[in-house]
Amino acid sequence: MPVPTFDVFSGRVDKNVFWIEAVEGSGNAYERMTKLAAQSPGPYFVFCTRTPTVCGSIDTSVPEEIRPRASA
Repeated sequence: MPVPTFDVFSGRVDKNVFWIEAVEGSGNAYERMTKLAAQSPGPYFVFCTRTPTVCGSIDTSVPEEIRPRASA
């Protein structure tokens, strides 16, 4: 039986979606997503191609209240 394929995306499900790559196995896909999010903070999600559902997400964006303010 073939291993299911999962697509890793950056962006939010409803906005600014960018496909990154396809990965075999849910554990591998989640691991890849977390590594990408650690390297380049932002929202990411994993999509199962077999069941057409989002099966995992992470957002490592810096919350607005913690961002340094620009000085004039």
